[in-house]
Amino acid sequence: MKTIFVILILLAAGLFTKLLWVVALNLAGLPGALAAGQPGLRSKHRFIFGSLISALGQSYLYLAYIALIVSWTRLSAEHQDVTGWIVWPFAFFAVVVPILSSLFTAKAEAAELAHANPQVEALHLTVIVSLLGFVAFAAFPKLARTFWAWVPFVS
Repeated sequence: MKTIFVILILLAAGLFTKLLWVVALNLAGLPGALAAGQPGLRSKHRFIFGSLISALGQSYLYLAYIALIVSWTRLSAEHQDVTGWIVWPFAFFAVVVPILSSLFTAKAEAAELAHANPQVEALHLTVIVSLLGFVAFAAFPKLARTFWAWVPFVS
């Protein structure tokens, strides 16, 4: 029964936070969008630089969310009444759904624009970093605590 409760919490985290992440990742990528310059007037190098800055901001913020989900899942999986091998795929779902939802939403909005958006291009890198980050944080929990000490880890 506790396993089902943990699964429901992870599903809720994945489904209900996806709207929050659209806004949060926009804000995290804003410095890169500003660094990229105005559409039509910027150089290719400046656009790439702005996209990388956006990816760094988005990745750092989203990896904090992943660290929280992984630490909570690890605590739940170590509990006697929770089956860990069942819970971890749902934790992965809670991490993947919001970032992919943000990417699809951003790509749909960007299709209406005449010029490429550095924040949307950065989301592609953020998705890759997020997938790798989930695996890294699940395998090496101290990694998350090193760079995201401000995250309220559950232990």
